[in-house]
Amino acid sequence: MLNQEQLEATIKMLALAVAQIEATMIEAGQSVTELSSSFSEIAENFHHLDGHDAETVIRVDRRDFSNLREKLNRAIIAMQFYDRMTQRLHHVNTGLTDTANLLGDPSNISDQDWNDLQNSIKQRYTMESERKMFEQIVSGISLDEALEAFKQITSSTLAEPQDDIELF
Repeated sequence: MLNQEQLEATIKMLALAVAQIEATMIEAGQSVTELSSSFSEIAENFHHLDGHDAETVIRVDRRDFSNLREKLNRAIIAMQFYDRMTQRLHHVNTGLTDTANLLGDPSNISDQDWNDLQNSIKQRYTMESERKMFEQIVSGISLDEALEAFKQITSSTLAEPQDDIELF
């Protein structure tokens, strides 16, 4: 039978998994919105250029091409959400598997086992936002508060992600 501390540690690990999934959905929604907007603007630019002859297109102001390049860059950055999503969901999967393995024999679980599990999960995180969320959840912050903090971080960094992305 789990003691109170072990039960609380289990709840924190489950809350962390929920927070990671919610964070992934938040970021994916923001990225898809940015992606849609960027591609719509790009399509409008091409539609505008399509109505002109080649000589006119060549004379188009360099600002138009610079603007188009910027929109393409924003679209590429927004597509990186897929890599972050895959990475986060892999971490959730591994963390839940490790938690389930630990809970497989609750009669032999020690507090050190929980500490080892938490350290193992934390060490797998490569993105700063994941590490911050981990620290907040483990320290006892509510799931809603952790997600609100994540929203604030991602809303200010979507166009210029601060996280190191580990591509699979």
